[in-house]
Amino acid sequence: MSDDFHPSPEAAFARGRLLQSQHRLQDAIACYKQALEIDAHHTASYLMLALCWMNEDDTAPQSVDAARRGVALEPENSFARSVLALALNANARDGQTAAIKAALEQAEAAVNLNPDSDFSHAVLARLHLRLRDYPKAEDAARAALSLDTENTMAAEVLSAALLLQRKDGDNQELTRYQLQRNAEDDSAHTSAGWMALMQGDHKKGNEHFLEALRLNPMNESARMGLIESFRARSWPYRLQLKFAHFMNQFTEGRQSAIMIGGFIGYRVLSSYLRNVAPFWAGVVIGAWLVFALWSHLARGFSTFFVTLDRFARQALKPREFWEGIVVGGLVFLSPTALVLGYLLQVPGTDFLALICLLSAVTNAAAFTNEHYIGRHVYNVAAAISGISVLYCGIAVFGNLDLPFVGTAAITTMYIGIATTWLRMLRVLYV
Repeated sequence: MSDDFHPSPEAAFARGRLLQSQHRLQDAIACYKQALEIDAHHTASYLMLALCWMNEDDTAPQSVDAARRGVALEPENSFARSVLALALNANARDGQTAAIKAALEQAEAAVNLNPDSDFSHAVLARLHLRLRDYPKAEDAARAALSLDTENTMAAEVLSAALLLQRKDGDNQELTRYQLQRNAEDDSAHTSAGWMALMQGDHKKGNEHFLEALRLNPMNESARMGLIESFRARSWPYRLQLKFAHFMNQFTEGRQSAIMIGGFIGYRVLSSYLRNVAPFWAGVVIGAWLVFALWSHLARGFSTFFVTLDRFARQALKPREFWEGIVVGGLVFLSPTALVLGYLLQVPGTDFLALICLLSAVTNAAAFTNEHYIGRHVYNVAAAISGISVLYCGIAVFGNLDLPFVGTAAITTMYIGIATTWLRMLRVLYV
């Protein structure tokens, strides 16, 4: 009889691989399951199932189980260990460092089992990148590319590691090589787009991201880059990107030290000038406040303008859309309150304008935080500050003597100030 009536696990697996290469994942999954029904010890099918499942939230936990079964069947298989590392990484939420390090251990075991596997080195590079160990990510990615120059995962990780270490010359050479080698490689266009964006050329970045998405509509890095290129049409956000690119060359500890040192310097200088040159003391204080608030609000403020663009907003996810509406709205409410207060002769609008800005800071942190615990803490803080602003606004413009208005305003102010420090020091923040 033919394989159509009595298919072998190899035949079912081969059909699955073909369907997977065509991005028909559900059909491929059915084939892999068929192979396992025929042979419950077919390791390759478990591993391919894990790869198909790991990128969807509802099936990601199943990918770990499938990968573990593959490793249990062939514990000395480096590919199986690498797939398990990817599955564990996909299930580890931002901030769960121990879980990510468990994935790293599997990736290191895979490389030890087979030092000549470019895939294992590429997976190791990806884990180091997520743990923000950029030099090790670069070394592992280069090791993978030395074994196979066509390894797109390694090339993408290497480009990111170089970008985040501000090795712009090396990154430009890499992206140029990628595009010359294969102009139809979506990852090459994604890398080129991020490089252009960090150099301040948001138009060129936009072109590369659009091309990457044309080649692969599922490229999440390209979609994120496209949104960044839309945000970068706003000059405050372009400055923020350049500042972030400058700071990326330092470790997290050094970044925190630089910011704390800057704050101490500002306090010393402003205190000194307050006695000898009050005008310049005011300039220094104003400059620091603008810098402190701008670094938090630039993204949400720029996203607000993206929401006004009928084409650009189609690339936004719901959370990104509401980030622009809420954060941008609060930023615009601040000067609006001042103007209306002046025109209508309403007292207290200056303080209302201040807490609008500080509430915008808290909401900006909540929308951008990916920490598995911290995001809930910041969301609660954002909700409290947002409700307080609304409550205070009703009291001020309604000329109402509402209870606890002062407490609500002070609470919002302190939450906003605390958020600027907690976010900068990455306390429960990723």
